Amino acid sequence: MAGNRESKRSRRQGPRPPKAGRGGSPGRRRTLAALVAVSCLTALAHVGALGHAFVDWDDPDYVQENPWVARHDYRGLATLVVSNNYHPLTMWSLAANASEPLSSKPFLATNIALHAANAGLVFVLILLLSGRLAVAGFAGLLFGIHPMHVESVAWISERKDVLYTFFFVVAAIAYWRYLARSAWPWLAGAFALFVLSCLSKGMAVVFPLVMILIDFWKRRPPFTARGIAEKAPFFAAALLFGLIALDVQGGGTFHGIFTRADTHLKGMADNLTLSPLQRWVLPTYGHLMYLVRLFVPLGQSAIYPYPPASQPPAAAYVIAPLVFLATIGVALASVRKAPYLTFGLGWFLVTIATVLQWVPVGEAMMADRYTYLPYVGLLFALGMSLDRLTTVRPALRPAVVACCVLFAAFLFARTVRQVDTWKDSETLWTSVIRRYPRSELAYVSRGNGRGQAGQVEAALADFQTARALGSRRGSLYDGLGNAYGSMGQLDSAIVMFDRGLSLEPNMPRTYYNRGIAYLRLGRAGDALADFDRAARLQPSLEGMIRFPRANALLGLGRYADAIAEYGRAIDAGVRDPNVYYNRALARMNGGDVAGASADMEEARRRAGGNGPTGR
Repeated sequence: MAGNRESKRSRRQGPRPPKAGRGGSPGRRRTLAALVAVSCLTALAHVGALGHAFVDWDDPDYVQENPWVARHDYRGLATLVVSNNYHPLTMWSLAANASEPLSSKPFLATNIALHAANAGLVFVLILLLSGRLAVAGFAGLLFGIHPMHVESVAWISERKDVLYTFFFVVAAIAYWRYLARSAWPWLAGAFALFVLSCLSKGMAVVFPLVMILIDFWKRRPPFTARGIAEKAPFFAAALLFGLIALDVQGGGTFHGIFTRADTHLKGMADNLTLSPLQRWVLPTYGHLMYLVRLFVPLGQSAIYPYPPASQPPAAAYVIAPLVFLATIGVALASVRKAPYLTFGLGWFLVTIATVLQWVPVGEAMMADRYTYLPYVGLLFALGMSLDRLTTVRPALRPAVVACCVLFAAFLFARTVRQVDTWKDSETLWTSVIRRYPRSELAYVSRGNGRGQAGQVEAALADFQTARALGSRRGSLYDGLGNAYGSMGQLDSAIVMFDRGLSLEPNMPRTYYNRGIAYLRLGRAGDALADFDRAARLQPSLEGMIRFPRANALLGLGRYADAIAEYGRAIDAGVRDPNVYYNRALARMNGGDVAGASADMEEARRRAGGNGPTGR
């Protein structure tokens, strides 16, 4: 590290990013050892996730019930909108992990590997920016082992976080290389990587603003004719992907170019009753908590619900706007004397601005995963601040190093514990309930998970609690309908499904579930109508619907249509012996004795020699 004279000169002259080797270039072996240590410790902190199951939050839509992923349909995924997001590269990566039988382990192993790679890339980027091995090691390690990043790694559906950040950080490194060497291939590479990042997650659209921050740190005017020409393609691409994101979040298909896996979903939270004051205060509260949890990552939750309108504002809500304005103020005031703060806080503010819920999306006012890329800026600023402190006051270095080691150990332990939170749906939603015991969403979600696991009584208890808390969700009554159906109370099940659809008339799974209940009651016509409505609302359910739809056609005596639909069910991957048994019945009734005989034989073979019962 440089001495006091160098520190004073740097502060006087303003931002002057170090060249490679300024202050003493670390040896390649030390640098490589530090890089490997950062990546390995990151992977070690998250390795416990390898034994985890899928969770019932988005994983069915992204993987478990997504036919495009199951059949590795990369062409279809290229134009597919999933859960109101257009991120084909993310979906391609998930399809590459899909196997038969489906296992969660390849998905989680890939997430962990990408996160470990990202920690290494953060190390490399900050080493380039700072020229300080200690700063790079500090920031890279804390990025890798911070518990606020567990959600992005241990949740399969958040593949988009680890993937878009990978390309984003490599793009930043490429742009830094371009500025250092003035070689156009580096700029072209940065643009290609930026596009790949946008194709992984829409949050990447802020990259052109990060380029301006890098220009600032490099002491290079960003708005010269050359600078504007360099960045124009980046801003054009950002505008395009931003328009796409806004359109699909609102339920669109971007002028018919894309296909929606679920036409019933809208991302914009149009059912929230927030006052204008709350719409300003709550995003700043999220900003405040992201700052606090960088240092004190306690009280984490998969869901942070909006406070009830009747709840009096806490002190944190009062000071949050002031802290938000102070963060901006510090970033601006530090331009000359502490440019590392301007750069680090600027990175944080730019990359988190789009997810501060200025326009509410979803039902949560904040989320751990939103800090994944933004924390890079804060860790850079913190590492540079500690480096400056130990340069000006060398006597403090042992105490600072000891505090950093203890803090890293604390983060590592918290991360290992937080990973366990994502073990399965039961564990996930129970942890939310512990944190927010009045979250009716958590009770509904846990109840549905318990119902799917066959824990009907426990599911009913959760649903009753949710009702007592005032839940008016269609998914609550869908879960109650499934529970009653599991107990054989089909009439009560249909009443619950009806109630759910009266609250939310575009729930495809509820139409599907009610169709199954109708089918069991022998009401084949009603069942067929519900199956068709479910398929229209959510085309991704089509493969799952074909078999029961064929059974409804069989019940209506439409034998030719039933035979065709059983064939499509088999093509879609249905391996149940009863699909062949039921098609044999349809063929027999249609006069195709030879075809019926062949199907009956195939049904016996698939049932292991035991005759299927038919369903």
